[in-house]
Amino acid sequence: MGPETGKPIPDSLVYFSPQNQSHILLVEMAHQKAYLYDTQNLDNPLAVYPCSTGENEGPKTQRNDKRTPEGVYFITNSFEREDLAPIYGDRAFPLDYPNVRDRKLGRKGYGIWIHGTNEVLKPRDTNGCIVFTNEGIRDLAGYISKTHTPVIITQEINFVEKEQLLRERAQIKSLIDDWTHAWKGGQIDRYMSFYTEDFTGQGKTSLQWRAYKKRLSEHYDAVEITIDNLQILREGGITLAKFDQTYRADRFHSFGEKRLYLQQRSPEWKIVDEFFKRKDRPPPQEDLAAIKQVISTWQQAWQRKDLTGYMACYTDDFTAGGLTKKTLEQHKRSLNKRYTTITVTVTNLTVEFLSNREALVSFDQDYRSDQYHDWGRKSMHLVKQDRTWKIRGETWLLAAQANGN
Repeated sequence: MGPETGKPIPDSLVYFSPQNQSHILLVEMAHQKAYLYDTQNLDNPLAVYPCSTGENEGPKTQRNDKRTPEGVYFITNSFEREDLAPIYGDRAFPLDYPNVRDRKLGRKGYGIWIHGTNEVLKPRDTNGCIVFTNEGIRDLAGYISKTHTPVIITQEINFVEKEQLLRERAQIKSLIDDWTHAWKGGQIDRYMSFYTEDFTGQGKTSLQWRAYKKRLSEHYDAVEITIDNLQILREGGITLAKFDQTYRADRFHSFGEKRLYLQQRSPEWKIVDEFFKRKDRPPPQEDLAAIKQVISTWQQAWQRKDLTGYMACYTDDFTAGGLTKKTLEQHKRSLNKRYTTITVTVTNLTVEFLSNREALVSFDQDYRSDQYHDWGRKSMHLVKQDRTWKIRGETWLLAAQANGN
């Protein structure tokens, strides 16, 4: 066998760009094991860990169904033992379930984490999280990179010969190259041939998508599209191509993360879903870092029940939902007495600068205590006073309230 042949490889691990020198976790629920791979060496796993998944079989579709989701996910945060309630063991890593595709397909639930346990690990014994021994989660923590480490959760791993995986890899990479060239060349018929007839994207049907792209191709000249950091991952008959996309035209420039969801429809691969998270015109880096630090300080003080540190994040004229700074402090003091442990997870944080001295910050907030758990979207109005950013107002949209996942 030549250098490109060897042992069978999980068919989930299709391709990782040489720029993507990281790791990937593959969770197999049928055998209650998790496999850690180096993205640049897929011949053998670096480690195999026992794990425990949802009490009930089948993919997660509803809140509190005690099932673990199946699909491709990414780690959004990292917590150490001192930040956690005892149920989470030594380390914890939230996943981005439900992701944009889950929400589009109507899948419910929230709060799916990878974490340790202080108890004896038992198979299929969770509300939906993926649980490791404390020894296992501490070892795994050394390989995890927030937002960059994919986690594929599947019922059973399908191993294929490397030659087959290389053929499929070449097919999908070729499709992405041809799709890119058709797009930047304004070849709308060719471009749309890569999509299914039932495709929907950004709220548009296939016909609306065609009209939208045709209008843009007529509006912009000299289009250039660059793709970097390509990952190709598969689970449950759906293949995800995730990459950084730079789009440049004569009067427009955008940068962000593109996700193409593909399905093989005898014999060709077709795009069934497409999502893009735009990240152009980055805000001032010093102010952006300062705002993120305020949110982190606020979050950590809340978890430690450090009321002085928590209230220092607010302006004196703070108001929200009928609360002033004084009544907010009274409310938090009573909650600190009621709850023994508090964990607050902040994910999907965005910052929009309204001016040089005002910003709107939004994020998903997962709140857990020993007696209460809720999840939703929080928005904060921050102002810059002298050289310090502080919270002047906030709104809270409750998405769910429960005692489980």
